[in-house]
Amino acid sequence: MIPKTVLRMMVVLIFLSFPVSLPGTENYLSHSINAVILVSDAGHAADSLTTWIEKSGGYYTFKSRDRVALRIPYQEIGGLRSYLENIAEEVVKIELQAQDLRESILQTRSGLRAREEILEQNLQYIDKTDVKGTLAIEREVLRLVTEIEGLKGRLRKLETDRRFARGEIFLSFQEQTLPEDIPSSFDWINSVDFYRFMEEDF
Repeated sequence: MIPKTVLRMMVVLIFLSFPVSLPGTENYLSHSINAVILVSDAGHAADSLTTWIEKSGGYYTFKSRDRVALRIPYQEIGGLRSYLENIAEEVVKIELQAQDLRESILQTRSGLRAREEILEQNLQYIDKTDVKGTLAIEREVLRLVTEIEGLKGRLRKLETDRRFARGEIFLSFQEQTLPEDIPSSFDWINSVDFYRFMEEDF
């Protein structure tokens, strides 16, 4: 059985660790951007893009010569679009999407408050029960603590999603040289003038 003082300390830490209402902007949209750009040097473009991301207050979660996955403050979406247009030989595709998170955030906050209230009520009874009752309350407290931590994790993710836009930029490499002329194993094919052959009438 967990000592009552330990249970109370656990509850205090839960209430102090994560406020239900977070300060800051009241944007409730989760933004995402998906783009394909044609570049002359994919490695240089990827390095340049990740540098811009970090200077803009964001971070990248994956980087290669083919793709960069990123998170940036949603206010920087316009700046990202402009930057892609500056570093690209051609912008093949840019898609913007937004999802409203208001209902999910409000429901999660409501569920969190309800469980915290139940947890407080259970602790008020813990000093008034016998050993059997204390064990029952202890099990209920541990269940509530688990649910509260799960809801806090979900709320943290939602809050991150509304503050940081998600992006995936695909880098298409533009070849600078013509492909190598590989001769055929058939000599007669190598002797054919392709352009003259196409111009002649069968």
